Amino acid sequence: MTVFQMLQTLGRPVAYGYHSTEQELPYFCIVGSGQDQFQADNTYYLVKDRTQIEYYFKKKDPELEAEIETLLLENGFRYDKTEDIYIEDQDVFLIYYDI
Repeated sequence: MTVFQMLQTLGRPVAYGYHSTEQELPYFCIVGSGQDQFQADNTYYLVKDRTQIEYYFKKKDPELEAEIETLLLENGFRYDKTEDIYIEDQDVFLIYYDI
């Protein structure tokens, strides 16, 4: 199951990177955030893509956050989570999940 498909199971809108249409809150945006690599002896021993899930919301929903985190863990993803970030010009909050 892809990250996109996994997030869709939560019943909220999901977009990749840039999206030109306004999304209904709460929604998720998936962004590639580089790659971790372990190199030695002129070869790669580990290559792992990093992904960032952006969770946009207007009203705090601890139950949905718990669902997101449970879903990530049940699908084998370890994550780092940011604090609630307020985006004043959009009047929304954002949490980043780095997986």
